[in-house]
Amino acid sequence: MPSASKYILAALSGALFFIAAARLDLALRTRSAYLEGEKYAAWAGDTAMKVRAIDTEFAPRLKALENDLAAGRLDKSDFDDKTNLLLAEKKFRTGESAAKYAYIWYRTAAEDFSPPVTRHTLLARRKLPAALAAWEKEAGIKAK
Repeated sequence: MPSASKYILAALSGALFFIAAARLDLALRTRSAYLEGEKYAAWAGDTAMKVRAIDTEFAPRLKALENDLAAGRLDKSDFDDKTNLLLAEKKFRTGESAAKYAYIWYRTAAEDFSPPVTRHTLLARRKLPAALAAWEKEAGIKAK
């Protein structure tokens, strides 16, 4: 029969593994949120880049609808309805404030996925005040 120390060692090893996995997961989520903030901050500074990115995102979806119409999987009225919905979504996304989303993603990286404090957490915390100021200036409001 195994001694109690083997069970204790196995339990500690398991706990350390799960703690390390959780920290890694949070670090990766922080990095992802920070990079989304960077994307939206770039879009806030260059509206043409934002429009190109959104056009690139929606082009395959529109093409798929056209292919479904050509293949007979959609009739003309369904195609028109789905196309109108997709174009409305595209228009909405294009009109959304990139500065607002930059602030939201930086705040997410700085606050929601911390601790652990990572390099991306610190970068997001540094960029958070400027992102908030850009959003407030764009919207003509005082957010906090």
